[in-house]
Amino acid sequence: LIIEVGGNTGLDISQFIALYNPSIISFEPIVEMSKRLIEKFKTNPKIEIQPYGLGSQARNVSIELFDTDNAGTSIFRKFSLKNSANIQTIQLLDVVQVIENIRNTRAHNGIIDMISINCEGCEFEILPALIHHNMIKYFRIIQFGSHMNFLSGSSCIYCQIEQSLEQTHQIIYHYVMLWEAWILKNKIEN
Repeated sequence: LIIEVGGNTGLDISQFIALYNPSIISFEPIVEMSKRLIEKFKTNPKIEIQPYGLGSQARNVSIELFDTDNAGTSIFRKFSLKNSANIQTIQLLDVVQVIENIRNTRAHNGIIDMISINCEGCEFEILPALIHHNMIKYFRIIQFGSHMNFLSGSSCIYCQIEQSLEQTHQIIYHYVMLWEAWILKNKIEN
């Protein structure tokens, strides 16, 4: 089971399918993008698209759509005056509640094979929330992109995430402050 945060155009989903043919739950809060993903993967019963984002708490957030295919759209990006027509409200769900529900209903032995996070800064909310609630041990692989330019203090948060991951996981690959993956050191049973 793979949890994807930031489905965007579905490129990663397609690659996961080609490599592993897994069950995937993808969270994509931008309405236009989630509709495209639902259409793109409608014939694959192993792919579930959720039209929500994940965050440290449940809430509605206004965002400004940015760039082609909304690459770079972030809950942390400041609004420009020229693109104010591109503002929409998205719904974020509490990541801890969502993951706990998935662990209890969908995961084998409570362990989720992978969480892949590419959500233009939300990693700085999601990972600390999972760490704070002692939940990172329930992911065999944690893969995430770091988007440092959206949030002040992101370097400090990044270092805290790294220090926490070192306790439970070891590096698979590591492009510092860019893209990295970590694998669970020892399988933890419930």
